[in-house]
Amino acid sequence: MRFWTLALLPLALALSAMGLAVRGDDAIDPQADPFYEPPANWEDKPLGHIYRWREVNVKAIMDFKIKKAYQLLYRTSYVNESEPTTSVTTILIPYNAQKDKLVAYGDWEDANGPTCAPSYALQKGIFGPDTSVVLNYALMLPFLQAGYPVAIPDKEGRKNAFASGFVEGHQTLDAIRAIVKFDKMKFTKNVRVVGSGYSGGAIQIGWAASLMPVYAPEIPVVGWYYGGTPTNLEALAKKLNKGLWAGFLIAGFTSIADTYSSFKKFLHKVGTPELLNGMQFVREHCLSDNNNQFPFADLMSKKYTSLGDQIFEAAPIKEVFKKLQMGRDPSLTPNVPVLMQHGVSDEIADYNAAMNSYTDWCGHGANIQLTEYINPVAAHALTAITGIPSSFLWLKDRLDGKEVDFKGCRSSSTEDILFDVNDLGEEFKDVLGIIKGLVGSRIGPNDSQYKKKVTAAN
Repeated sequence: MRFWTLALLPLALALSAMGLAVRGDDAIDPQADPFYEPPANWEDKPLGHIYRWREVNVKAIMDFKIKKAYQLLYRTSYVNESEPTTSVTTILIPYNAQKDKLVAYGDWEDANGPTCAPSYALQKGIFGPDTSVVLNYALMLPFLQAGYPVAIPDKEGRKNAFASGFVEGHQTLDAIRAIVKFDKMKFTKNVRVVGSGYSGGAIQIGWAASLMPVYAPEIPVVGWYYGGTPTNLEALAKKLNKGLWAGFLIAGFTSIADTYSSFKKFLHKVGTPELLNGMQFVREHCLSDNNNQFPFADLMSKKYTSLGDQIFEAAPIKEVFKKLQMGRDPSLTPNVPVLMQHGVSDEIADYNAAMNSYTDWCGHGANIQLTEYINPVAAHALTAITGIPSSFLWLKDRLDGKEVDFKGCRSSSTEDILFDVNDLGEEFKDVLGIIKGLVGSRIGPNDSQYKKKVTAAN
């Protein structure tokens, strides 16, 4: 049994004793489930078209907040609109759901295996293919508690394309297109939509925000939040290389190869059997397994490619990485307000790269509120939790129709890294308490306690 399953087993038993479900029904593997297969002539339908829908039982730890859950199979595209495909989105409906609000949630699936997709993982919970889903989906609890329906698209699509920004953005925007016209939702005509994502979810939401003006300008999105955002894949790759989270790097390389033929052709030319076997491994596994399999892997060594430490200088690599750099293309600039958050000590998503993208977006006319967490211990996971109350309140204001009180861009900084379950008031105390309980009370400098847990598994 994987380390994280063992680590979270006491939590699962405790939640079961409280009457909270942690097990999923016997969901069918997406590769064998006919629901995922589109009908004949599916390519002829417009983006966002719904081919079929179903109700599902979502049995992760937060299901006690959910009245109903739907899944939609919808039309979307890969890197370009000329590459048609389909994807599935899951919609969680809380009790007393509001009919004029929707949250598109960017999860950190961060993996390539078909069973890592939210549409499957949400049904399996802690006993599914990856136990990281527990915290991942717990971060949706404040939205559900507020009565907001939450949509979680399978943002990687049928190619399981983690970190392939155009793919993730398109799948997300077309999911919103589909949901706002789904008659079971009974949305009002003035429905408002926001998007929220951190880390790998910020890749998804950041690209959705960037692509919306040119790909889906008609959808009623009124605000985006993304934090701990990996805006530059080259900077991300160099940050992850030889580190504890090097499994993310191999997963990302594989996803880019599976969506950019030039990238794949080049890797098959210079890659060693170690790399190619690693790529096949991540295509069949999820986040925890990948990081447990490849801790401290050095992709800049000749163990993985014939180019060794020159791999990131190769033209086919740099060309694709350049296309996937947020803020580079002026035409791909968010056209509704954005809240961006980032910790200065982020050990995964490079801080300087994120600041460069922020500067580029602002230069292109974006409307962004940036919050920098400048406390030296403000690392990746800690900032994700610390930012929950402020990002929730910011998105709530957008959903309530409140406009931001400035034009252009504005930045602020804070040393506050405390997470108080009372921050959102009595109504949200229980759900914030669940999140705090999952993280634990011993988060130390640079996520040291979190790192110790993962290191102990290897």
